[in-house]
Amino acid sequence: MLAAEAAAYEIMELEDDYEGLNLELMGDWWVKVTVMIDDYHTMGDPCFQLHFRMTRSVFEILVTTVKNFLIEKNKLQRERTPFQDIMLMVVWLLATPDSFRSVSLKFGVNPGSLYYFYFYVIWALRKPAPQYISWPDADERRSISNTFERATGFPGIIGSIDGTHVNVTAPLKDAAQYKNRHDSYSINVQAVVDSTLLVRHLHVGEVGSMHDSRVFRRSPLLKDLVMGQPGQFISDDEHIDGDGAYTQSEFMMVPFRNNGHLTAAQLNYNKKLSQSRVRVENAFARAKGKWRRLKFLHARKQEVVIDHITASFVLHNFTILHGEPLIDEEELGRPVRVNEILGREPFIEEEEEDEEFEQEEDPELLERMEAANARGLEKRILFMDHVLVQ
Repeated sequence: MLAAEAAAYEIMELEDDYEGLNLELMGDWWVKVTVMIDDYHTMGDPCFQLHFRMTRSVFEILVTTVKNFLIEKNKLQRERTPFQDIMLMVVWLLATPDSFRSVSLKFGVNPGSLYYFYFYVIWALRKPAPQYISWPDADERRSISNTFERATGFPGIIGSIDGTHVNVTAPLKDAAQYKNRHDSYSINVQAVVDSTLLVRHLHVGEVGSMHDSRVFRRSPLLKDLVMGQPGQFISDDEHIDGDGAYTQSEFMMVPFRNNGHLTAAQLNYNKKLSQSRVRVENAFARAKGKWRRLKFLHARKQEVVIDHITASFVLHNFTILHGEPLIDEEELGRPVRVNEILGREPFIEEEEEDEEFEQEEDPELLERMEAANARGLEKRILFMDHVLVQ
């Protein structure tokens, strides 16, 4: 609890800027107010969903799931505070940009207790993440591919990949590494999303200055796709799709770079590809819209940031898996807007990073990647000329 109070002090100073006030030296600076927490429990479902970003029935499943996990790991031996109340506090914290000070006041606890609850709940959501964020098996991939093809006309797509940034407080160590191209500090998040906006692979923790292509090369997903057993992660007629930041390969479809001289067939290819690939942007927008603390995290410890981000995407999937769809096939087939068509995004050369990557990786992986890239160029031409007819 002492560590939790110190962490809460730090976050509150970052959030509220106390102009040099030292909370630890201020004595009884926090007075708890009386809160009728039962009012949250009796709240009607539309209002509950507005505040907690899920229906009450899904929330009850979440409470049971997290509580059982903590008990199993011997992290919850007795309840001084009703666990349902704890989950209300933490979900509110994840779902809103409200400060620790504000949320503590809303639920009648001191900030140290709130941080203690928050720390253990996001840990309990991050640890079992593979149960909720998992790569699709062969039958699931077939279903995803068929859905994308019916909606967009592009065959073989089993997921869309992209990166997004979660802005954070400047870290105390190596802060320059976290500064992104928008001149803010951030953590890079890579996700692969399927036709339901379910996240099927998540890689969190790379610094904000790192380009999406390098994040992909450092993620476990690349090695799984390149070195996995045939058909285990992806079949010959399957692929994920990404924007121009990625490299064309047999398992990655990317657009033709629009240099102003693309043929009609190439433009058509880009348009068809874009209609499925835009769904990963939809997923990021929905996740950040629901779990709004992802828009900015006041935290200096990277492990807490990673747990928080992962927990938020677990909740994103948890609600979908328990019957709260984010998109239907009709919306999936909506014609892509002009500003969503790939090929016009800026291209960034990364020669130094490529050289560093080649020095890091084993020769067999590099050899397989080179072969996959060559086959990917042939595959893209085949799709453009014989499959994606206008």
